[in-house]
Amino acid sequence: FGRSYKVIKLNPILQEFENQTDFLEFLRSRFKVFHLSNVFFRDLHYGVMQYLASKKKSVGYTVAEAVTQDVIVLMERKAILKKLDERTWLVDYPAFKAVRQS
Repeated sequence: FGRSYKVIKLNPILQEFENQTDFLEFLRSRFKVFHLSNVFFRDLHYGVMQYLASKKKSVGYTVAEAVTQDVIVLMERKAILKKLDERTWLVDYPAFKAVRQS
């Protein structure tokens, strides 16, 4: 997690995550992701792998872990994710507020 911003910007795979709304919508379609929910590293990791596959970009398991760490850093900087512990983040994305069913 200690990568500098300049290193992150040089990773061409991360360009797929510049539109974080698309990625978040993709995650929400596969996992229970909503405003103020917890999300775990492995959920994000598998989400990154599936998202890249949907964009016709195949990466291995280990590379996807590194990309996931970089995506998390980007989302933390935009205050979309708030770190709770080493493997858990809080989703702070009001557009994903859960709608109560009556």
